[in-house]
Amino acid sequence: MARAYPLTDLVKLVRAYGVLAGTSDEERVIAGAISRRWIASEVEHAVPLATLPPALFRTPRGRDLLAAELFADQDIDPESLKPDELDIATLAAGHTINSNRLPKLEPIIHEAVLSANILLGVKLYGAHGKGQPAITHDLIVATMLQGALGKPNRFSGITPVDHEIVDDTFVYSWFGDGVAALARQLADCLANFDEALAKGEPVPATVSPEFATAIAAIEASRLRLTARAAGDRIISFLDEAGRRELAANGFDCEADFPERAWLRRDYDRAVAAFDQPGCDHYALREPIRNTLLMAVQDVLADPDKRDRLSGRRGKATHEMHINLPVMEYFVAAESPNSIETVHIASLEMMRALERGRRKSLSSMSAHAFRIAALAERVCGRALEPLIVTVAMLHDVVEDGGEQVTGFGHSLRRIQFRFGGPIAAMVSELTDSAVSSAGAHKARLTLEQPHLLSPHEQFDVGRFTSMKLKPTEAEVPYSLAGIVIKLLDTVTSLEEGIRDPELMRGHWRHSGARIYWAERDRGEIVRPLIERLLIELRASQNDPLYGDRPHHVNLVQLKAGRAIVDTVLQWQDLYATQNLAILAREYGLSEAQRDVLIQAFNDRNVDEAWLRREILENLLDDNALLESMQAGRIAALGYSSLYRKDAKPGDARDESTFLRYRASALRRNEIRQELGLDTAEKLAGLDLRREQVLRAYDLAVQREVDLSSDHASAMPLAATGS
Repeated sequence: MARAYPLTDLVKLVRAYGVLAGTSDEERVIAGAISRRWIASEVEHAVPLATLPPALFRTPRGRDLLAAELFADQDIDPESLKPDELDIATLAAGHTINSNRLPKLEPIIHEAVLSANILLGVKLYGAHGKGQPAITHDLIVATMLQGALGKPNRFSGITPVDHEIVDDTFVYSWFGDGVAALARQLADCLANFDEALAKGEPVPATVSPEFATAIAAIEASRLRLTARAAGDRIISFLDEAGRRELAANGFDCEADFPERAWLRRDYDRAVAAFDQPGCDHYALREPIRNTLLMAVQDVLADPDKRDRLSGRRGKATHEMHINLPVMEYFVAAESPNSIETVHIASLEMMRALERGRRKSLSSMSAHAFRIAALAERVCGRALEPLIVTVAMLHDVVEDGGEQVTGFGHSLRRIQFRFGGPIAAMVSELTDSAVSSAGAHKARLTLEQPHLLSPHEQFDVGRFTSMKLKPTEAEVPYSLAGIVIKLLDTVTSLEEGIRDPELMRGHWRHSGARIYWAERDRGEIVRPLIERLLIELRASQNDPLYGDRPHHVNLVQLKAGRAIVDTVLQWQDLYATQNLAILAREYGLSEAQRDVLIQAFNDRNVDEAWLRREILENLLDDNALLESMQAGRIAALGYSSLYRKDAKPGDARDESTFLRYRASALRRNEIRQELGLDTAEKLAGLDLRREQVLRAYDLAVQREVDLSSDHASAMPLAATGS
């Protein structure tokens, strides 16, 4: 079929990441598809240590948490702690932790990450080190997609009615006939495998050794996820609603070892898969059998050995990861711009952020996958493995640190595994302790006479010898850094648009969201967009642009234009939802909300009219006070028209809102300059705005329904932790 650019192995891999993020992020190991109430309980927030259930502290990870928080200055062995003998309520008073430090059931997209890395190891090092070229990249992608087949892809449309199903036609359209054929054949082999196990019959031989190896990779990956859940004993400290949800799926949550049946099932499946003729031994059976399978076998015989499966790094699961051939033999630092390094980066990201959840529905893994998928869409031919690798790793140090997830990741670890240049690229995307560093770095980028390629900016020698630091304000962003920073913002905007009712506290309201979009992230995004605009303008107006020593080629210029278009579009959609939230805070009708949105975006509406007709008349503070009394908003400071610490009687502060509108008008000017304001594009934007409003109204209704079903759930505009 005709395509705008070649359907390369990299493109297919990145598209698989996007499909996984869109289909499988709401499913968890053991539990399967979980409710939005469960998801809402997992979103990132601060948790008082003293309120955590005692059962958590009896686990290895719980003892690690106590040692790190209560005995940090003693370098105490967590295993020596006896939680039942400690007065945790008193010792932990005043201690709060990030909820991402708490063990959680993993999203099943991690199964696909592991399967891909296992198969890559067989491809490179199977057959006793000779490698198995028959394990193609198409087969790896087809294996990754198995958990997505038959499911709706939430990123194929804003509202559920627009979501496409990942069926054979979808796979053929997006991945080509090679992947489509392999995905269908592998699905049939897995169905035969499942049927034989269900009947207690011998597993039939697959059509080839490659398919046997793919099935073994899938089953081993599933067992790894189950093993970590069993080792962390997560079911023992789930809240009551979560336990009821699992009980409905057949769990005996009161049992001493409720995960045992699932651990036994997945162990037996993995053993049967490993016994298939043709299943690779050197790069698959041996490293996994001697780490994970042996540990699980011991636990099934003696449940008291469950601690072997978990711990700060996962013990048996950690050993499985580091013993995979791709981790043991492949030197990513010597091949930073390769598809193999992309795979290893996805594994490193998964290991560091397996507990990570964002302030929305998304897990950290799905967030990285979505950024990579967006990069493929906008970069086209300009997409390089290096860009995707940095997309995988950009949050690993920031969100894999000791105080966020407890993993203790660092730039030095990235440098050790991936080399100096990639570590430097990650460092420029890692937030500094100085909150203004990113904005200063973006302004410096705007002032540069030319864009800096990552190859120029991050030469190996310089970044091997120097000290790596997060977001050095005095160093401009590289072109790769600009791309990932902008697409990271787009993904964050999209998450807010899709899941507004999962946000907590201030983040559920117009104040925090508009402030973040305009004065926080906006201070970074605006200069970067303007810098890309300068380059695009120069390429069009300067006939000698192609002779400049630091010019950007045509493929990259096309990608830059697509990135600008994408960022502007999602900023407008996010603004539309923020205005809908503001309208709800002021109790506006749907017709009044339409007037607010239209006036906000109309450049023919001057500020005087906007102040008089919208800010004074339409957004009446008496209606805001009524919303406070009704519980739709907790305080004046949650609205974008007041300062965060505002009290009743304080004067308004409309400055951020007015700046936000000025930014919206500037986006219209940029569209006009770049020729992005065609009738077709503007009609498409209007349609998507309507979809955003429809999705928001559905979210409001969904939260109302959820609140009536679960007393513990929060209303859409109520306060949170």
